[in-house]
Amino acid sequence: MAKYELGAFEEIVMLTVGVLYDEAYGVSIKKEIEDRLSRKVSVGALQSALKRLEQKGFLSARDGDSTAERG
Repeated sequence: MAKYELGAFEEIVMLTVGVLYDEAYGVSIKKEIEDRLSRKVSVGALQSALKRLEQKGFLSARDGDSTAERG
């Protein structure tokens, strides 16, 4: 697979991260996808997609402080 090829779910995740921008973290990404697409998203599938996108250079992870909303 070429470095820049994205699967359909990876594209959905990337678009969702773009929509959420600074509020893009695991739970908010999962909720946004489920709300907009009426599609259940497993935490494992989302984490795998985020990791692949980071490995391909599309995203970078960062740790943030926990908040009441994020847990």
